[in-house]
Amino acid sequence: MFVQIACSMDEAEIYERKVNGLMGGAGAVFVALFIVLYLDYINKVQANNYVEWDVKTVTAGDYTVEFDISKRFY
Repeated sequence: MFVQIACSMDEAEIYERKVNGLMGGAGAVFVALFIVLYLDYINKVQANNYVEWDVKTVTAGDYTVEFDISKRFY
């Protein structure tokens, strides 16, 4: 047996729910965009910090020359 009862709401309540849904959706999009932009900013700052560290640091790789030797030559 299946019973279904129609639910009736006035226009003010429907409008309020639509506005609340719109505000929630817009807030979620804003937060997602903020997080994406913040993570991209942190990534770029860390990349710049790494380049700065690499320039200040002297390693053996700075004075190393690599030659590819074929099996025939070896």
